[in-house]
Amino acid sequence: MKSRTLLECTVDLAQPAPELAAVISAVLAYHTDGQAEILRALDYEIGTALAALETKAAAESEAAGDGASDI
Repeated sequence: MKSRTLLECTVDLAQPAPELAAVISAVLAYHTDGQAEILRALDYEIGTALAALETKAAAESEAAGDGASDI
């Protein structure tokens, strides 16, 4: 039998940032020795998601012709 420690969370999607911050804080409190590694991994995932959003927004803006002239 494998032993696991689980944290079950309910997230209020009307307040995502503070809710996610609370979950992250709870996980970090349990992993006192691995906090930096966890935060670096989250930083990478967030950076990747932001880059994808920015790329999508730039492509949509270009397709819509936002402020660009073809002179």
